Amino acid sequence: MSWPACAASRLRRTIAERDEKEDAMRRIEFFVNSWIFGEVPLEEVVRRVANLGYDGIELVGEPKVYKAGEVSRLVEDHNLRVISICGMHPGPEEGDLRALSHYDPQERQRAVDYVRACIDLACGVGARSVLVVPSLVGVPQYFRSKEEDTKWAVDSLQKAGEHARECKVLLTIEPINRYEVGLVNSIEDALDMARRVDNEWVRIMGDTFHMQIEEGDGIPNAIRRAGGYWLQHLHAADNTREAPGKGTINWREVLRALHDVGYEGGVSLEPLPKGASPYDARKGVIPREQLDSGLKFGLEHLRREQEVVLQYVRRT
Repeated sequence: MSWPACAASRLRRTIAERDEKEDAMRRIEFFVNSWIFGEVPLEEVVRRVANLGYDGIELVGEPKVYKAGEVSRLVEDHNLRVISICGMHPGPEEGDLRALSHYDPQERQRAVDYVRACIDLACGVGARSVLVVPSLVGVPQYFRSKEEDTKWAVDSLQKAGEHARECKVLLTIEPINRYEVGLVNSIEDALDMARRVDNEWVRIMGDTFHMQIEEGDGIPNAIRRAGGYWLQHLHAADNTREAPGKGTINWREVLRALHDVGYEGGVSLEPLPKGASPYDARKGVIPREQLDSGLKFGLEHLRREQEVVLQYVRRT
């Protein structure tokens, strides 16, 4: 091989190695939200998630159940990490509302204490964020009114946000569709509340299943409207609530929008098999094979689509 040919070959190899390093830095990581496994022991959840090839888990927000040290050792042993703590509003026990927008100050204080405990858990396991829902999932009404509920939710998040700042853990407000909650349904609703809280450690997140109901201009446009500063976490399921790729959402465009805004968070999958409800998942009645099959399909689909997006990103 002539000297010019050798030089050209080395140059191509150098460029390819550089592109691979840059792609590795850009690649969005994929996680699984542990609540979809129901009452399955965390040890089994982590083992299954690792075997499926994910980067880690989002841990259900039950600080009284999980010890940070044990969780950290468990995920590290499987080369995984915890990306976020998924706040649960309400809790599993009757009367455990965790209602940040409640008119009763004692109820709000209990909700703030719960979020603070989730922040401590996040800090202990190395998670970057804690998901919060300002009202109650499954209750698509206000406690009093939109104005009053919003006022109390902002007040509660300001109090919890101080602890988030101290611990350097983000709080991400999740919008949920109008049929499931009464307060904060859209990305714009979440942005408005986060701005009112006025704390750099209180941001927002999205959930593609809810976004495809609420965002009239489409999920990619909603991501761009939110921008990389505000949008810090994303839940992923298709329009049917099944695994990404099993419905009609254009995941290539979703991922391209995330890359375009310089997204810094992870994507946490919480798909359910066709016909299954979140309540079925919480009870742990979804067969293992069915759940894992959907998770494997979704991960493969998203990684395949991301590689296409990275080719576009590399050229811009």
